Amino acid sequence: MAGSSPEIGSVERRAGAPVAAEALRITGRERRPVFGSAVTACAAALLVGGGIVVAGFVASWGLFLAARRDAEFSIANEDSYVAYADQWSSLAKVAFGVYPLLLLVAVVLFAWLLTAQAVVAAYARERAASGADAATVPGALTLRALWCRCRPHLGSALRVQLLTLPCVLVPALAGLLVLAAIQLEMVPGVVWPTYHDPATVQFILVGRILPVVIWALGFVLLTRFSLATAVRVADNCSARAAMRRSWTLTRTARLRTTGVCLLGTGAVVVAYMVLKWLGTYVAHWAGLLMLATTDDNVWVTGVLVIITPVAVAVAVAVALVFLPLALAPVGVLLACLRERLDGGAGEARAPSGALVG
Repeated sequence: MAGSSPEIGSVERRAGAPVAAEALRITGRERRPVFGSAVTACAAALLVGGGIVVAGFVASWGLFLAARRDAEFSIANEDSYVAYADQWSSLAKVAFGVYPLLLLVAVVLFAWLLTAQAVVAAYARERAASGADAATVPGALTLRALWCRCRPHLGSALRVQLLTLPCVLVPALAGLLVLAAIQLEMVPGVVWPTYHDPATVQFILVGRILPVVIWALGFVLLTRFSLATAVRVADNCSARAAMRRSWTLTRTARLRTTGVCLLGTGAVVVAYMVLKWLGTYVAHWAGLLMLATTDDNVWVTGVLVIITPVAVAVAVAVALVFLPLALAPVGVLLACLRERLDGGAGEARAPSGALVG
């Protein structure tokens, strides 16, 4: 009976339950597609992202060997040595090719995760509306079924992420530019504090508060577009229309949207720190591998890690590869928030998750 169904999709329970609680229930009941899509993203990040990084190292390996020869020559002559003095510009060119590709991979995977979780949330609503139990629903949401439901939305979801990307990059770079300008003494009257010279009021205002304000404005702007992918899945609209609809939905719920996004961001940050800590154990073996590539020459290895800090890089890489496991529940949270702000619209629409054609 629909009235006695324990499913989270009942109208009465959804109306009274907090958005975060509803998202947790959906994540728990639909954990197979939620975390299955996350594992798929982890595998893609490892294979594709790792392949890009390896290709970058292969392309610049000759530069590393040249730096090693310079270092050994300086050691033999008891001269001082500046790491990568003659190779820095060439290495920077390789980096400028690697980083945009990694950013593109991240955008694609983020679009996939948000789309998949919006489809999962729509599937949970459809199942709850029918009053059916998960074990009795024909064609349960396997990964293959999830892919079939997501496929019509992925193109627009990727465009949404590309349109939203400036909301992240511009404020982030603007805040860093302020700090760089102060570091280079390009801001009159503002001096970077030292051990003997404490921070001045001007530095606190310009070097501490101003970047935080810029980043906070960027975060608020990002929250206004955070529901666009879920809107696309629910309404089957274009990317620009989804972003306009997200802006409209969050207009009268700015504090609520910001609070939910802060909650999701906090959960992702905590997960990232834990994963990064776990990654330090992997970094030890990576350091031994780098030492082996330099014939156990500790000094040359030290020169190599100046540009490739193994302990930090490997720990961060491990955290980023497994971060989709934390991002997946956040995608469910945003989908639930869209439904709540939209008054449950899209609950019975075929484009929200049903197969097309």
